[in-house]
Amino acid sequence: MEVVDTKKIDKNFKYEIAKEEGGEGILKCFACGSCTARCPEMDVKTDWNPRVIIRKALLGLKEEVLSSEFIWICSSHYLCLEKCPQKVNVKEVMNAVRNARLDEEHEEDTTGKTAKKILDFDFKYKIVKDESGKDLYECFSCGTCTAGCPERELNDLYSPRKVIKNVLLGNKKQIFDNSFVEICSTHYRCITQCPQGVEIPRLMTAIRRIAEKNGYVRP
Repeated sequence: MEVVDTKKIDKNFKYEIAKEEGGEGILKCFACGSCTARCPEMDVKTDWNPRVIIRKALLGLKEEVLSSEFIWICSSHYLCLEKCPQKVNVKEVMNAVRNARLDEEHEEDTTGKTAKKILDFDFKYKIVKDESGKDLYECFSCGTCTAGCPERELNDLYSPRKVIKNVLLGNKKQIFDNSFVEICSTHYRCITQCPQGVEIPRLMTAIRRIAEKNGYVRP
């Protein structure tokens, strides 16, 4: 059994999450495991376990929670919410955890004082507001789209999964600088293989529109 280092426990972490919009449900969870039993991400990777993440958050293992992959790939299927006896919205809790981590992401200027944030927290919401980007939250980064993408054969850097992951993270500049956003075509092979039915080409169109509004020009 793994030993918990009490020096690494942050007793206030669960309250920090609960203060975030959507994160208040974490205080209702008693770790029954119903969410994990219904989670499709578990079929992709067994380490992606919502029950474990929530349990660690309640214990105050802040570093382990914030460094977890799962908080970034938790999608919007809401199968967990259907089964949860406490009606804890796991998706919203994961969003709150992500926001808690993003609040710590910043860069420093030469004076050592906190400067602007590295990431654009609101970028994903801008994408979703566009009719073409409404499927964004359905993606849980399984990689099926990238595996079947013909553009991938031209360049290993052409990865729809990577673009979507950066959108969720808020790495706006990396997204706009990625030429895949421009060359994503309408073969729709990704749609026929995506378990969530995410329309990648339409999603890339939404990103292109926002890129143009932000002053980025077509290469």
